[in-house]
Amino acid sequence: MSKFIRIEKEECRELLDKVQFKTFFHELEFHEFLEKKFKWLHFEYYLYGSASSDASQGGKEAILVFGQIGKKMISLPFCEYGGPLLLKESFDWEQFERNVKEYFKKNIKIKFHPYILNISHASDISTIFIENLKNTSEQEIWNSLRKTLRHEIRHAQDRGLVIRECKTLKEIKKFYNLYVVNLRRKKTVPYTWSFIQFLCQNPSNELLAVFYGGRIIGGALFLRYDNISHYFLSATDYKYHNFGIAHLILWEKIRSLINKDVVLDLGASPKGSALEIFKSGWGGTKYPIYQINLSADGREIKRTEESFRSSRLIRFIWSLLPNFLIKFLSKYFIKYRI
Repeated sequence: MSKFIRIEKEECRELLDKVQFKTFFHELEFHEFLEKKFKWLHFEYYLYGSASSDASQGGKEAILVFGQIGKKMISLPFCEYGGPLLLKESFDWEQFERNVKEYFKKNIKIKFHPYILNISHASDISTIFIENLKNTSEQEIWNSLRKTLRHEIRHAQDRGLVIRECKTLKEIKKFYNLYVVNLRRKKTVPYTWSFIQFLCQNPSNELLAVFYGGRIIGGALFLRYDNISHYFLSATDYKYHNFGIAHLILWEKIRSLINKDVVLDLGASPKGSALEIFKSGWGGTKYPIYQINLSADGREIKRTEESFRSSRLIRFIWSLLPNFLIKFLSKYFIKYRI
C-alpha cells in the first residue's frame, strides 16, 4: 500500500486545523490566489503514513503540500520553507526522506522549517531566529548586537528617519517600485505587483516603510503566522544606501516585539553570504534549513559552471530592461526563480 495518498483540497483544509505547526504559506487561500494569478502553477496535497503506519490504513502522520510547475514539484513555491506538516508528535525523519525519494523519485524540492525539522544535517542555507523577546529587556538586546550594527542604527536615527506602517495602496505601490529597482540591480526577477499586494493586504502582515523628507526611501515586509514574525523581503532607495535603513527597520521591529511572545525570523540566507553575515550580527540563534532537492534524473542537484555562466548572461540582460517591462514580464519569468 502507498505511503503517500493524494487528497483533495477540502480534505487538506480540514486536516490543516489539526497539524502541530504551519506557516502562512501553507494556507489554502494563498494557494488559490497563486493558481489564479499564475496559470503555470497548481497545488497538490498528500497524506503521509510511515511504513509501520500506512496513510491508506488510517495512519495519518503528516500532510505534504506541493506546488507543481511543469514536471517539478516544490514544497512550497514562493517560500523559504515547506516540508511536511505533522499530525503526530513522533516522526521518523530518516524514513520519511527515504519514502519521499522512493515515491516521487525526481524533480522535487522540499525545504523544512526549523520548527518542523531541527536537525544537525549540513545545509547551504540557514536562518536566524531572535527568540525570548518576552523575557529580554531592550538594553540587553542592544548590548547583544554587533558593534557595527549599533553604529548604523545610531547613524540612521541621527538622520531623522521616520518609520511607520504602510496603510494605503499608494504607499504600497511606492514601496513596490523601490523593490523592483532593487531586484533589477541584483539581476533577479521580482515578485509581481499582485503578489506583493496580496501579502500587504493581509491584516496579519505588516509593511514598514522608512520616510525621509516625506517620501518613502525604504521598507520591509513582515509576514505573521503562529507566534512568528517573518522578515520576508525589503527594499531601499539606492541614493540613500548609506543611511542604515535596513538596520533601523529591524531594530524598530525588534523593539516593537519586546515583552511579546513572538519570534522574529530573519529569513533564509546562503551560507557565507553578506546577507548571512548581516543577519548574524543581531544576536539570534542560527538554524539550518534542511533540504531534499532532486533533479530530473533523481540525483542531488549540483550547479555546474556552464549553467552558472548561462544564468549570469541572462541575469545581465535582465538588468538592462526598463522597470515597466520587468514588471510586465515578472509574472512569466518568476517561475524560474523558485
